[in-house]
Amino acid sequence: MKRIFYSFRYKAAMAALLLGMSACTGEFDELNTNPNNPTTAGADLFMPHGIQSAVDVYWGGSIGQDIGNLIPQHWARIQYTDVDQYTTSNDVVNTGWSNFYIEAIADYQRIYKIGAETGNPNYQAVAIILRSWVFSLLTDIYGDIPYSDAVKGLEGTLQPKYDAQKDVYAGIIAELKTANDMINVTDKSKAIAGDILLSGDLTKWKKFANTLSLRILNRMLGKADAPIDVKTEIERILKDPAKYPVLAANADNVQLNYLAAAPNNNPINENRKTRDDHRVSATLVNKLKAMNDTRLTVYANAPADGGDYKGVPNGLAASDANALGLSKTSKVGNLFVAATAPGVIITYAELLLIKAEFAYKGIASAGDVAANYTDAIKASHSQYGLTVAPAYLTANALKTGAEGYTQIMEQKWIALYGQGVEAWTEYRRTGIPVLSPPALNTNGGVIPTRLPYPGSEESLNNVNFKEALKRQGGQNDKKMKLWFAK
Repeated sequence: MKRIFYSFRYKAAMAALLLGMSACTGEFDELNTNPNNPTTAGADLFMPHGIQSAVDVYWGGSIGQDIGNLIPQHWARIQYTDVDQYTTSNDVVNTGWSNFYIEAIADYQRIYKIGAETGNPNYQAVAIILRSWVFSLLTDIYGDIPYSDAVKGLEGTLQPKYDAQKDVYAGIIAELKTANDMINVTDKSKAIAGDILLSGDLTKWKKFANTLSLRILNRMLGKADAPIDVKTEIERILKDPAKYPVLAANADNVQLNYLAAAPNNNPINENRKTRDDHRVSATLVNKLKAMNDTRLTVYANAPADGGDYKGVPNGLAASDANALGLSKTSKVGNLFVAATAPGVIITYAELLLIKAEFAYKGIASAGDVAANYTDAIKASHSQYGLTVAPAYLTANALKTGAEGYTQIMEQKWIALYGQGVEAWTEYRRTGIPVLSPPALNTNGGVIPTRLPYPGSEESLNNVNFKEALKRQGGQNDKKMKLWFAK
């Protein structure tokens, strides 16, 4: 009920602001002032909508389900398979762009401004962390994006310039450090409300900021033209856990815990009330079966007609996909389609795999590569109430050299199930696991490397739109490689 209550207050406050503009003036001011009707909205009223609108798109909207989960071959389509063949509608392209900028980031700016006006730096810090996360999604999906100019619309900047991806990443790292340093954990008068993500736990917000920083720094590590000293920034965090804490257990996982009733239920759950278009990809099912990985029992359901888990190959013709049988193939696991299924943003298992990669690449402060790798496998299983079998750890013990790196990244691909956009980004960055585009595809045999910019950018922000494409050296298509993948 709490989430709905906040939603109601948010709408009521906005209505009050609009209605207040037409209120009577002059000698009737006092008579027409209702002390119970707010004329300004607090940061707590914008927080729930700002958080949920972004998580909904990332986790369960067309971006989450039909881009993130299909392209890295965690899911597949069994009906309406065009999108699984890389045919992307304008609605899908526009959804992430418009919802992230217009819905989420706009709310974070309001929260930041209110925090500044009311002298509460914790609201400002939380707003910075949230917008940094959303900006990271935008650049991971589209490439160069409006960043430094993106929040200046109210100041008259209606045609924002695009920042290069490497500069967006660098800006995010600086902002996340500022947010971490800004948070005041001890002053109870600076508590925050409306926090449906981390329940006002400011230490967890610090952990979110610094773990997100490590995720982004991992994108930048080894890039000769990175605009910051990436290794120094990684060590800043890893060598000073008291000042820059990171996720320390599954209990720290950053996730939105949805509620049972609409409109605050998990968006995948809402989709499943009227749709049955998705199945688990044969790529994932076959991999987990070959490894005897018990996470398959959570990630997928056995076919309704009985028998062993059966995935659907990606990109089939509609007739071939339908012929496999809705009741003879594996649906997405119940845990992921429940009304209260969490929308996961970042996990302890992912952090351990990031540290394993750092250690593999010679960063001593990340610890031992094999220990991080093994602990990540355990954490990923534990996240779903599973205990990893010793035989599994033995069979998948970390090897040396390039084989070991492939193991790290394959375990990351498995652990990121459900976090489709992140799984897609990591595949584009490393090429691991080896994936093949479906035989039927509309992208010239290339697994999509990005989403095109929306048509509205070409028509309304043409000069900056063209400049961004020229700088990236490509066309506005799904084949242009982004900076982190070059």
